[in-house]
Amino acid sequence: MSTSHHVFSRRIALLCCLVITAECSLSSALRAQEAGDSTTAGIAYFEKHVRPLLVERCYECHSGRSSRTEGGLALDNPASWLKGGDSGSTIVPGDPESSLLIRAVRHSSPDLQMPPKEKLSEDEIQHLVNWVQLGAPAPEEDPASTVPHPSDPVAGKSHWAFQPLLEVKVPDVRNVDWARSDIDRFVLARLEQQSLTPVEDASPADLIRRITMVITGLPPSPEHLVQYQSQPTTETLSRIVDELLASPQFGQRWGRHWLDLARYADSNGLDENFLFREAWRYRNWVIDAINADMPYDRFLLEQLAGDLLPYESIEQRDRQRIAAGFLVVGPKVLLGVNPDRQKMDVADEQIETVGRVVLGQTLGCARCHDHKFDPVPARDYYALAGIFTSTRVMEQRFMLNEQRVMERLEGLGPDGNVVDDAYETFYRELPNLRAHGEKSKAVLDLLKQKNEQAIAERLAQDGDGFCDQARDSSIPIDQRIEAQEKYHAAQIEKLTKPPGIPPRAMIPCEADAIHDEAIRKSGKFDRLGDVVPRGFLTVLLDGEPKPLPEKQSGRIELAQWLTNTQTRSGALAARVQANRIWYHVMGRGLVRTVDNFGRTGEAPSHPELLDHLATLMIRENWSLKAMIRHLVLSRTFALSSQSNLTNSAVDPDNALLWRANRRRLDAESLRDAMLQAAGVLEPEPVDSTVAYLGDQATAVGNNAVRRRTDYNFRSVYLPVIRNDLPELFEVFDFANPHFATGARPQTNVPTQGLFLLNDAMVMTAARTTAHRIIDESRDTSLDRRINRMFELILSKTPDEEERRTIAAFLEQTAYRLNEAGDPEPELTALARACHALFVSSRFLFLE
Repeated sequence: MSTSHHVFSRRIALLCCLVITAECSLSSALRAQEAGDSTTAGIAYFEKHVRPLLVERCYECHSGRSSRTEGGLALDNPASWLKGGDSGSTIVPGDPESSLLIRAVRHSSPDLQMPPKEKLSEDEIQHLVNWVQLGAPAPEEDPASTVPHPSDPVAGKSHWAFQPLLEVKVPDVRNVDWARSDIDRFVLARLEQQSLTPVEDASPADLIRRITMVITGLPPSPEHLVQYQSQPTTETLSRIVDELLASPQFGQRWGRHWLDLARYADSNGLDENFLFREAWRYRNWVIDAINADMPYDRFLLEQLAGDLLPYESIEQRDRQRIAAGFLVVGPKVLLGVNPDRQKMDVADEQIETVGRVVLGQTLGCARCHDHKFDPVPARDYYALAGIFTSTRVMEQRFMLNEQRVMERLEGLGPDGNVVDDAYETFYRELPNLRAHGEKSKAVLDLLKQKNEQAIAERLAQDGDGFCDQARDSSIPIDQRIEAQEKYHAAQIEKLTKPPGIPPRAMIPCEADAIHDEAIRKSGKFDRLGDVVPRGFLTVLLDGEPKPLPEKQSGRIELAQWLTNTQTRSGALAARVQANRIWYHVMGRGLVRTVDNFGRTGEAPSHPELLDHLATLMIRENWSLKAMIRHLVLSRTFALSSQSNLTNSAVDPDNALLWRANRRRLDAESLRDAMLQAAGVLEPEPVDSTVAYLGDQATAVGNNAVRRRTDYNFRSVYLPVIRNDLPELFEVFDFANPHFATGARPQTNVPTQGLFLLNDAMVMTAARTTAHRIIDESRDTSLDRRINRMFELILSKTPDEEERRTIAAFLEQTAYRLNEAGDPEPELTALARACHALFVSSRFLFLE
C-alpha cells in the first residue's frame, strides 16, 4: 500500500470522528435522569391501575393484613410478590408470559385460576400485563409506613412544594466578581459550600449556538455569529437575546414545549384514531400566545375557560374559544363504552393533565382510592371531577365526509354559534345525492336507447332520476335526452363542488346540566358513593372554600385559583412553571422530576433558588420572555460543558451546576437545523397540515401524514398522528402525545446514527446544502467552501487540521467519483462531507 494511501486512510479516519453520532454511553447524569423518569412513570402506572386492582380483587386472601394468606402468597409489597408463595415466584419483571400472576389471572390453566370466582376483565388483565412488562415498578417502601396519614390534606401541608412563597435572601458569596446576577449568587453559594469552582466560560461560538438553539430551536444566523464573535460582550449578547425573543421563531420553539404538556395531536389515537381536522387552530393559538408573551395566569385561564370569558370583539371571542381546545385535544376511548364510564374517563384524563401540567401532581391516583403518597383524598378528586363532567368536549351527530365527528366543532366568525350550516347539510345528504346521481345516469342511458316502451315501464316502476322534461312523452326523444343530460350534469356538479368548509374549531362548552359528582367506589363508574360539592384541592386551601356557581361548571374559578399568588396553589403553580423554564433553558430542572412535585418526586437541588425564581416570575407579571432573558444572560448559563475531575468526584451528576449540561438536539431542532443549513427552511406559520383522505388517521398514514417530513416548514407544524408518528419523531424521542410530557426521554442509541446515515431527508438536505455552498462560491477557493460548510452546519470555523483533512477528502472523493462517471463529482463529494457533519456529535449536541 502506498504512502499516499496511508495518509489518505488516516485522514478518512479523522473525518470519521466527525461522523460519530454520539459518545459510546450516556453520561451518568443522563442515565440517572432516564432512570428517574421511567421509575416515576412506572410507579404512577402502578398506583393508578394496579394497586387498586390488587386491593379490590386480591388483598382479601393475599396480603399481610388479611386474616389468612392463601398459598403463602402476599401481594401487598414488592418483596413478597417477587418471593412468591407455595407455587414459586409470582412475577418475572419484564416478562409477563413467564409470570405466574399473569397465567393465573388469564385462567389459562384449570388448576391455576385467580381470582377463582370471577375472572378479571380484559382491561384489568392488560393493566397487569403492561405493569409486568414495565418491570413491575412499585415504591420501595410504602409512604404510609413512614408518613402518618399520607392522604390527609392537613398533615400534607408541611410538604415543601405546598408551602407559601416567602422572600428569600440572596446569599453572600466569596467570589463576588464571578456572579452577574442573583441567580448566579444562589448557584455559586452552593458550590462554595462544597468547595467547588465553576468551570471556565463557553467559547463565544458555543455560547451563541446554545442561546439561539434554546430560544428559537434554530442555529444562529451568520450575522449573529459575526456580531458576537467579533465583540463578545454582555451588551452584544443582550441585544441578540432581545432580537431572538422578539422573533416569530421564539413562539414556534417554546410553543412546542407547551404542546408537549398539552398532549397535542392531530388525531384521537386509542381505539378509533379519527383525525382532529381543526386541532391546528389550537396549536397556532399557543404559538401566537407565546410570541405575544401572554402572562402565564391569563394563558392558563383562556385554556381552561376561554369559552366562558367575556369579550369585546368577535375576534377576541374566537381566540379565547380556540384556546379552550386544550380540554378537547386529549385522547378518548370512543366505541363500545358505557356513556357514564366515558364521561368519567374523559374527566379523569383532564384532571390528570391539569394536575400534572400546572401543579406537578399525579391526581389521577386518587380516582380509585385516597392517594397512597400525597395528601389528595378521593373526595378532592371527585370535587374536581364535578367541574370537568359539567363540561362537554365531545359530540357524535353524523358522518362528515365519511368521518365520524367526535370532537366538538363550533363555528368561528360572526355566525359562530350556527351549528347546522350548509357544509354539514351537504355531507349529511351526500349519500342521497350520490344515489340520485347514479339514478339520473341510468335514466340518461335508458333514454339514449330510444325504447319508448322500456322508458314507460321504468317511469311506472320508479320515476326517481328523471327530470321533468324527460318524463314528458309528448316531447321529442332527442329533446328529452338533451334535458336529461343537463339535469345529470347538474347532479354531478353538486357532488364535485361542495360548499366551502366554514371556519371551525375544537371548543368545549358547558354541559346541559351542571352538577356535583359522586365518589366512585374503587373508581368504578357505576358504584356510587357520597356526592361531593365541586371544588379544589384541600391541601392547597387556607380556610373554608367558596362554593362554585350553580349555573357554571367552575372552570373560571379553577383557573383563577390555580394561579392566585396569595394561595398555596398559586405558589405551587409558580414553582412548577419556573422549574419548567429552568429545565428547558439549562437542560435539567432544579426539581429533576419536572412533572412530579409530590412525595414520590425529587426535592429541589436549590430550594431557595427555586422560590426566588417563582417570586421573580410573579413580579415580572408571569412573563415567559422576561424569565428566559434572566436565565440566558446569567453566568451559570454561559459556562462550558467541559468536565472537571475534581468537581466530578464530588458531584458527578452536576446537580450543583458547576458546568453546563451537554444535551442532544431534539427531533424538531435536528430537522429544522438541516433545512436551514440547506437554505430551504420556510419559517412562516402554517395552518392545517393534515390531508383528509379517510375516516381514520391510520388510513392515511402512508399516503399523506405519517412520512410527510418532506415539507420545508418548521417541524412544529408537522402532523402529529397518535399511534403513527413520523419515523424521525420516534427515533429521536418525541413526546408521547397521549400524555402530558414535561421532560422528553434523552436516549442515545445506535438506531439514531443509522437513521441519520440512511434517511432520504437527511441525504437530500446534505446535497441541497452542498448546492447552496457551490452556488454561493463559484469563484472562491476550496478553503472558503469548507469554512462556509462549517458555518452553516456547525456554527463555527474549522481549525487548520479539520480544514486540511476535509480538503483532502473532497479532492480524493471528487477524483474517484469523476473516474466512476459521476456527472457532478465536486457536488457529490461536498454533499458527502455535509452529510458527515450532519451526523457528527458536534452537530447533534449542544456544548
